Amino acid sequence: MGRLLSFALVAASPFGGVLAAVPLGVLGFGYPPWAVALACVPLGYLQVAVVDLGWDGLERLRWWRALLGRPRSALVQRLLAHCGGFWSTAALVPLLGPWLVMGLMRAAGVPQRRVAAPILFALAVVSCVLAASCLLAPERMR
Repeated sequence: MGRLLSFALVAASPFGGVLAAVPLGVLGFGYPPWAVALACVPLGYLQVAVVDLGWDGLERLRWWRALLGRPRSALVQRLLAHCGGFWSTAALVPLLGPWLVMGLMRAAGVPQRRVAAPILFALAVVSCVLAASCLLAPERMR
C-alpha cells in the first residue's frame, strides 16, 4: 500500500510528475507498464484540476483581478492570443508540465474545457512512450 501511495503522490506532483512516476512504477516497483501508463494520465491531470480550482478562488480576490487586468507588452499579448490550439497546447505539456500549461491558459482566458483534450492527449502519449521505453530499454542494454 505504501508503494502505491508513493507512486500516486509522485505522479500527481507538479515537480517530476509523470516523467518521474513512470520509471518509478515500472522499473522501481515492478508494476506492469500498461497499468502505470493508464494510471499516470488521470493522476497527472489532477494537477490541472487543482490549478483550475485554485484559479477560481483567486479570481474572487480584487487584487488578483487587478493584477491580471494590467496592460501587457505586445509580445505577451501575441503569445496569449495564440494559446489554446490543440497541438501547441499538447506540445507544451511535456515541456512545462500540465499545471503550468493550465495556469498559462487561465491567464490567457482559456477555460479548462477547451484545453482538456490536448492536455490529456499529451499525458497519454508521454506516459505510453515512457512506459514502453522502460520496458524495452533494459532489454536493449543487455
